[in-house]
Amino acid sequence: MDHEYQLYARVIETGSLAAAGRSMGLSPAMVSKRIARLEERLGARLLHRTTRKLSTTEAGQRFYERV
Repeated sequence: MDHEYQLYARVIETGSLAAAGRSMGLSPAMVSKRIARLEERLGARLLHRTTRKLSTTEAGQRFYERV
């Protein structure tokens, strides 16, 4: 599995970029950058991000179920 796919799955499972980063030895900024790169490569927005909440888009949920 692609490293970005694993990272995306970890973000969904932990519910935060920071927690996913900690578990994989990455900074929250690096996690955000890699997720943005994955979204760009897939041509779809996977996550809704605010300062307080993280949730999947419909496309993001379907992608998570596949990975």
